[in-house]
Amino acid sequence: MSDNPTSDNASLGNVALIGAGVMGEAIASALVNRGVCEPGRIRVSDIRTDRLELLRQRLGVYIAGSNQDAARNASVVLLAVKPQAVQTVLRDIACVVNRNHLIVSIAAGVTANSIESSLPAGSRVIRAMPNTPGVIGMGITAISAGSNVSEEDIRTAESLFRSMGEVVVVDERLMDAVTGLSGSGPAYCFLFIEALADAGVLNGLPRDISLKLACWTVLGAAALAKDSPDHPAVLKSKVTSPAGTTAAGLAVLERMGLRSAVIDAVTAATDRSRQLSSGNG
Repeated sequence: MSDNPTSDNASLGNVALIGAGVMGEAIASALVNRGVCEPGRIRVSDIRTDRLELLRQRLGVYIAGSNQDAARNASVVLLAVKPQAVQTVLRDIACVVNRNHLIVSIAAGVTANSIESSLPAGSRVIRAMPNTPGVIGMGITAISAGSNVSEEDIRTAESLFRSMGEVVVVDERLMDAVTGLSGSGPAYCFLFIEALADAGVLNGLPRDISLKLACWTVLGAAALAKDSPDHPAVLKSKVTSPAGTTAAGLAVLERMGLRSAVIDAVTAATDRSRQLSSGNG
């Protein structure tokens, strides 16, 4: 993560945030709290007035009267709505956006081409897939460029999402796999943490201590895997003594198919994203 997130402020300009759900709030909070965008330059719209009022109170952002009001004078229009709501929003804002607007969508499975086809010719569209750890600045976002996007547009999107953590740029054909891995991945990790903690309780640990042990074990292992030059398989071997406790536990996980279950889960989520992309949702 950049130590100076405000260095690219000028490239953002006014930001329209359409959608004030969990991820929309996370993005707005990151932009404001990291100093990337002043609250008054963020215009938020949503059908839920209670969510809008909550963001206004928490962050000081401007509450727009409609999607068109939010988008009209924005440099960046961020679509933070569910996939099934994207076309409705696009029909709403098509009359006020043009090539001067950078459209950024975080809707899973909605292709850049489908967004471009619903907007004026030449519209600049970027797809993004952030994940929920971005709420605390520890997320990762993958972005991909539509057909009319410039290098400067990519840098703008990187500046926006770097406020939430790391950013990678991928070809759009890989975005479904990104959705299946890092988009859905936090849920898999939460399930694993829950299982670790439950196992500790089963073996006599108090629940609060067991959960703390599980969380810090996963957090520390992830940080070590991220920063170490060694492959995770090598790191695993360093923990595993011959005929020891870890070897006994790993043998059970392999026998029960943990590895194949994780691979199948990511593949299933990827396939579901592809279904959404093809309009078979």
